[in-house]
Amino acid sequence: MKTLQHRAGQAVAVAEAVQSALRPGESAATFLERTARRRLVCDATGKKQLLVEEPAFGGYVRLERDGRELYLNANQLTQPTADRLLATGRPLFALGSIAVDGDRPHAHTSAQSADGGWHTTSARLDLADAAARTDELTAAIGAHLLPGRSVAGLHVSDILRESVFLDSRGARLQDQTYGVELTAVVTDDTGSHLVSATRYATALDDIDLAGLGRELSLMHTGTAPGEHTYPGSRVVFAPSAVAQLLRALVNTILLNPVAHPAPLATSLVDEGPRPEGYGARSFDCEGTATGATRLVGRDGRQRPIATRKTAPAPDGPPARTPLTGHAWWNPLKNFPQPTAGNVRLTPTPDTTADALLHGERCVVVDARTLGVEEFRSGGQLAFRLLAARAVDGAPQEACTPMSVEGSAIDFLASITAVGDSVSYFPGQISTAGAYLEMDVRPLTSKAMGS
Repeated sequence: MKTLQHRAGQAVAVAEAVQSALRPGESAATFLERTARRRLVCDATGKKQLLVEEPAFGGYVRLERDGRELYLNANQLTQPTADRLLATGRPLFALGSIAVDGDRPHAHTSAQSADGGWHTTSARLDLADAAARTDELTAAIGAHLLPGRSVAGLHVSDILRESVFLDSRGARLQDQTYGVELTAVVTDDTGSHLVSATRYATALDDIDLAGLGRELSLMHTGTAPGEHTYPGSRVVFAPSAVAQLLRALVNTILLNPVAHPAPLATSLVDEGPRPEGYGARSFDCEGTATGATRLVGRDGRQRPIATRKTAPAPDGPPARTPLTGHAWWNPLKNFPQPTAGNVRLTPTPDTTADALLHGERCVVVDARTLGVEEFRSGGQLAFRLLAARAVDGAPQEACTPMSVEGSAIDFLASITAVGDSVSYFPGQISTAGAYLEMDVRPLTSKAMGS
């Protein structure tokens, strides 16, 4: 089967062409990235199809001259068009901004190797072998489903992400991050109710198929219509629901920092260069080294992140605030935006998934935001939770949907126990899913009051 081809050398050549096209007095920084994927799709009849995506590199060129800078969108930039892009941008310099300090310190040490490169793994998925194993994978997942339910399809993908940064100061950085994604679709005998769940790892054999099957079984029950009202206030979140929750919380606190800290049972951590993370990277789009950043500590206080343009430092000017590696290129806004990389909650002592699922529990399998755009300006969030009543992890019936509402710190403070992360989930912000317990009394009372 066709393999994903490394093309970082092409991006480096384009960035070098930009440097060669500069005029005296000009300097530039070039960031280019791409995500390539091979996806093996297998349906219930055994029919298989291979889909290959090998996009071109895209990113930006930041042109600097006379103390000003201008961002130029470099989508599908090539060596022959590098000079043309700069020629197009020079007359637009009046639309740029004052150049910021380029010598600010980095909060983290670069993970680059001696040759200027960084990669998460040297292993590669043999898709021919994976195609021969689909029956085995299906059986391992299906063994944890209830009678009358089956695996309707599998998607096995290997994903290669490449990033290059080069500037006139001599920085030359390269990332090659690789991983495997497995998505399973489960249906019932009627074929009318389908759910899917995803796992991501550096290798296919690192994915817990039994755990994936258990969560799919809970999801299939919990997303069906239900009339059972769970009497308790402590509920368990399944990994996929936790990833949904964390992504919304992180997006919110990046725009509305925590104003009123509260003690927490866990910490919210971002680890950019974590190899098993879907968003693994050793540098951001500004060439800043990434690392482990405690976004919100157990004291409930939020730690600031800093990019070249944004640094929410509460005390004094942000000009010398260390850069934390949290910028991503947004081609729609034509400007780097603050973001996070691989976000997870730290486990609480002696907490396992089996312990959290022991006995009769209400397990949340889906956490959809309600009115996030309306609430986000004030830092408020609302979710609709779909859940299943389960006994020792085995689903029994669907619960009635519930609504919860509060600020990001309210949700974090409601978490009472967190297990180990089982997988990072794809998205602009990669979030780790784990089984966790939450006391929703303060959150449901707010939703009822509203």
